[in-house]
Amino acid sequence: MEEKSDIVDATDDDRISKLPEPILHHILSFLHAKDAARMSTLSKVWDSAWNSLPYLNFGDKLFSKSKDIPRLLRAVDQALANRKKHKISIQKFSLWLPHYHELCYVSSWINMLIACNVKELKLRVNRPVYEGVLDYNSLTEAIFDAKTLNVLSLDGFNIEMPSDDGMIKFTSLRELHLSDVFLDEQFLQALCTSSCNLEDFSLQDFDGLASFQVAETSLPKLKRVNLKNCPSVFQLVDIASINIEDLKISTIDGNLKVVKITACKALKTLHLNEVAVTDKWLEDLFSSLPNLEILGLLGCEALKMMKITSDELKQLTVFYCSNLISVELDTPNLMKFHYSYDALSTFRLKASVLLEATLYLDPQTNYFEWQSKLTKFLANFNHSKFIKLLCDCDKVIVIPKYLRENLLPPLYGTNILQVCLGNLSNYSVVDIIDSILWISPHLDTLSFTGALRMTMKFIYKDEDASDEDEKPCCASLPWKCWRHTLKKVELQNFALMEQQDLGNYFFANADISEMVEIPGECSL
Repeated sequence: MEEKSDIVDATDDDRISKLPEPILHHILSFLHAKDAARMSTLSKVWDSAWNSLPYLNFGDKLFSKSKDIPRLLRAVDQALANRKKHKISIQKFSLWLPHYHELCYVSSWINMLIACNVKELKLRVNRPVYEGVLDYNSLTEAIFDAKTLNVLSLDGFNIEMPSDDGMIKFTSLRELHLSDVFLDEQFLQALCTSSCNLEDFSLQDFDGLASFQVAETSLPKLKRVNLKNCPSVFQLVDIASINIEDLKISTIDGNLKVVKITACKALKTLHLNEVAVTDKWLEDLFSSLPNLEILGLLGCEALKMMKITSDELKQLTVFYCSNLISVELDTPNLMKFHYSYDALSTFRLKASVLLEATLYLDPQTNYFEWQSKLTKFLANFNHSKFIKLLCDCDKVIVIPKYLRENLLPPLYGTNILQVCLGNLSNYSVVDIIDSILWISPHLDTLSFTGALRMTMKFIYKDEDASDEDEKPCCASLPWKCWRHTLKKVELQNFALMEQQDLGNYFFANADISEMVEIPGECSL
């Protein structure tokens, strides 16, 4: 923070400086402390507002970019000492120290923050390295006396029980976020006993714990738990909290085999990443958790036969569960589905007609076998109004014409299709669009992202209008394809040569009246 220039009184035209101090505090709360301190040079009003500011955000770059660390340390020290002297309550304090050498300051700052009745504390100190091994920073025991804390975030510390009475006095704590820390079951047990108002608990990149257990009688207000990057030794999650609504668990290597959450009757959202979920565990889950609405399964290698029956499930994500051989979903109210498909032998889906599906198509077999299975898979979504297909290459979605002769178009009821292509091979834009319009023969909107970035909108003839010259190839099917009903095509972001090729394609295959290019800034 810089030296102050001469401070002047607010002028008559300076209406902002005449605002009440709480409003000036609110304005300054959006600034880093360094910038808020600079504002104090504008006038005596702003100087007073800075010196009484209860929000001190020193950010994550101030110390890492400074060439004068001692000056910054003194500035933080002075800011806290001033607030302690004038008995100013601190609502929020945030700081990242890239150098663990200044840890002696941290203990002093925590003592002053507690004296200032700090409500929210976010503190990160980079871990030291001893003989090539990362260690953890010591945390002053004074932190456990912070009775006024509502939100606490710690990063880089060894969190040990207080040595005097072994008591944690987080009676007001609502949120606790621990990252890159060392802690043990004893601390967790003490936390569960003392923090009766805790609602949100996140634990990331931690050591020391082999299990995470919350009894039914502890943490009665707990609503959200996030266990991220659990270590290899972590073997058990057992949560019996009846009010928990959101649970996220991810591991480093998929070793976590035991997750007991059947007592969490209020659970609405569950995300499991690289957890050893078994077929039986998943099937029983929904009978135990009647309110589960959102489920995410990522990298759950133990899962082979997924069977879900639920009237409450609204969102489902299944990605990279590579050993799946069968999926059966009886989920009539499912609205959003994210799935990575690699030619399953069995897939059955019952979902809402308003389903929005995002499908990552990942062929794990030869393209001939893949393409025939793909059309059968996509047919499960034939009534979905919006579908997004993610493909590493255009080969994944270009169905050869000889295969189309013996297959039905799978997405005949889809109105909006978005295709994200990672790479292009030797197929032309016309080849890609021709295949997609066979897959989904009555689209309203087709858009591309990734390697292609373009959009098409299709306008059709009046359904009541008769067409005596209608071609007979779709007569036996339950829909009219674009070839017989297309009236107009609107293009956006296509190159001139692509427009010409598509013009030749559409005028040769449909009785359209016009094809127009819409400027890129317009929305189709």
